[in-house]
Amino acid sequence: MKTNQTIRPCDIKGHKSWLSVVKCYLKCQKVMNIKLAKLGLTTAQHELLMNINHKPGMSQQEISDRLLVVKSNTSALLKKLQQRGLIERRKDQQDARVHHLHLTSAGEQLLNQSMSVQIEVVQAMTAVMSEDEIQTNLEIMNRVYHSLDQLP
Repeated sequence: MKTNQTIRPCDIKGHKSWLSVVKCYLKCQKVMNIKLAKLGLTTAQHELLMNINHKPGMSQQEISDRLLVVKSNTSALLKKLQQRGLIERRKDQQDARVHHLHLTSAGEQLLNQSMSVQIEVVQAMTAVMSEDEIQTNLEIMNRVYHSLDQLP
């Protein structure tokens, strides 16, 4: 019996499965970034536009919390979107420190184009799966996602 043997990640049960999820995520991000770049957007900017569209009038703090990013990163992204005329910040009538975020008509038009990109990518990814496989994959990924809550 070998002692003092170092266990490598590739020796762990499930490593290949984990690696395939990571590779798939990275490839999806790469494809999305390439396609969105043709529209002059990053994936992060697309996500911001999607969230503002989903809940018009949310504050910068709300969107930072929703996207799980620090407020300064959100601020820089929002500034670029505002400079391009895609969003507007409206001051809160009760608290001048708070700005509510809204899409402009140009932002809505660009979001429609970027959502088409997202739909195309999702459809390409799921075209190779049956409806049952899609549902099973969703259930498994949800279990995996929640299992990470056990880690400190």
